[in-house]
Amino acid sequence: MEKRQLTTMEKLSFGGGDVANCVTFGVTSAYLSYYYTDTVGISVAAVGLILGAARIIEAFTNLATGVAIDQVHSRLGRTKPFLYATTLPLMLFFFLMFAVPDVSGAGKTAFAFFTYLMFCILYAVNNTAYGTLLSMMTGNVKQRRSINNYKLMGIGAGSMISNACTLPLVALLGGGKKGYLSTGLVFAVISAVFLMNCTVQCQERIAVQSEQVKIPDELRHAFKSRSWTALCAVALLITCALTLRTSGIVYYAKYVLENEGLATLLLAMSPISMLVSSPFIGQVLDRVGNRKSMVLGSMGMILSILGMAVSGSSVAGQVVFNFLCGAASNLCTGPLYSACSDTMDEVEYLTGERPQGIMTSVMMCTNKLGIAFAPIISSIVLGAGGYTAGSAQSAKALAAIKGNVFWIPAVLSGLGILAALFFDLDKKHGTITEVLEKRRNKIV
Repeated sequence: MEKRQLTTMEKLSFGGGDVANCVTFGVTSAYLSYYYTDTVGISVAAVGLILGAARIIEAFTNLATGVAIDQVHSRLGRTKPFLYATTLPLMLFFFLMFAVPDVSGAGKTAFAFFTYLMFCILYAVNNTAYGTLLSMMTGNVKQRRSINNYKLMGIGAGSMISNACTLPLVALLGGGKKGYLSTGLVFAVISAVFLMNCTVQCQERIAVQSEQVKIPDELRHAFKSRSWTALCAVALLITCALTLRTSGIVYYAKYVLENEGLATLLLAMSPISMLVSSPFIGQVLDRVGNRKSMVLGSMGMILSILGMAVSGSSVAGQVVFNFLCGAASNLCTGPLYSACSDTMDEVEYLTGERPQGIMTSVMMCTNKLGIAFAPIISSIVLGAGGYTAGSAQSAKALAAIKGNVFWIPAVLSGLGILAALFFDLDKKHGTITEVLEKRRNKIV
């Protein structure tokens, strides 16, 4: 039985956690590659290796953290020990990523890899605990969707801060390396405040009875839910598409549109559209369900991406279609975490076990693999196109930039539609919830 009802402050605080997550994640996704190649002078190939390898390690750190969460029994709960332990070190390494020293090329690469790897590992632990917390705050589906709306608004606000404010702050605070270093410090402090407040305010209410965790058994239980497997596939494909497109926009603005400043405007469109659309996502989910939401969102992403490609050098067209793509991506990815909690209910209904840590972490692992694959794909495509940082680009290099921003994300979104069709939990979840409530009341 739940200890007390959720408060508005608690929901706001949980959403604030994603403000912090999306400030740090947004800056690293949109600007870190460009910072490494065009500001610090690290080669495109080395940057692809740094970003890809670290994110792959991060993905498996997510998995290990999920297993650890399912084993923890403390007075703070299962997720909070991880949140308290990692928040400040995470922000320290976020700052250090933008402190690459003026040393040899090999020294810059080593420093960049170490600081980015440590950031990714700490982010994996922290974010897995944060994601699992949602499934433990309430067992009520409508309450979860309500929390999820605040989460989506937090994502929109955090993405807005990172996408719209980064380049202006860099310029304001001195430009170049100095500007990026100072901007990193500002964002680290803001994110630490929001994330620590989330940790303090949010409470775990779902009591879990299992004591001994066996990973093969937990995975076997998790795979009882076909819908959970579908969510993992959607997370991988759509996240890869979004990361590839986001990281490519700075290159697209500078070399195709020939106006680097437009990157700020274009990147701001997605979070603006997310902020506008987030209050309505819960209503859409109640009306059409998780599967249709993911399918419609993926279709909207494809149409918006095609609109961007057709718009060419039209700034108005690029702004409009980037806005629409953000709203569509919000519709597609919005259900992921609340729906993941629903699949935990299905597994508990079928097996009597609730492996919430490992189910959240595996989904996040596939999400991070999508993020990891994006820079690898980007560097391969840019390298094949003959991209040279800071120089006039050949027609082949410009085509490579467009491929990263338009064509590959469109294909990945299409595959996301196919994956979403395997989610089949919407119609039967009401019955599952009733049975679980009766079981929990008997235990209490």
